[in-house]
Amino acid sequence: MKFKIEFDDNSIEPEVVIRCKELTDEVVALQKAFSKTEGISQQLPLYKDDTEYFMPVSDIIFFETVEKNVKVHTVDNMYDSKLKLYEIEEMFPQRFMRVSKSSIVNVAKIISITRTLSGCFVQFMGSIKQVYVSRMYYKDLHDRLNQIK
Repeated sequence: MKFKIEFDDNSIEPEVVIRCKELTDEVVALQKAFSKTEGISQQLPLYKDDTEYFMPVSDIIFFETVEKNVKVHTVDNMYDSKLKLYEIEEMFPQRFMRVSKSSIVNVAKIISITRTLSGCFVQFMGSIKQVYVSRMYYKDLHDRLNQIK
């Protein structure tokens, strides 16, 4: 692995870029170490049609798998990701949490949990979007939300 520091007089804040051919355990470990550091602006490359966007992770409300593709939801848009759900879960363990086999939510963006006869759903701040929470994950999610608040 190479390590390089570049100085840029026009830089407003430090930026860390990891270039890799694939997401290895070593790369994930580096990302986890940096994600624990305060003040680092994290972005994910996301795709919509022929455009690549660099979305701040803090703008994402949830990820879901739809027909083997990972969809990334913000308050008012939906994008595609090349990452798998398990990779996202490993990359952002403090911010995101799995709530079903096919969904991971941004815990900080949850505004409510609704329990009905058909299941449990979370709703997000500033959005009408909802995500199903399976019974298997409900207690862990509820405990985590109580820790945050």
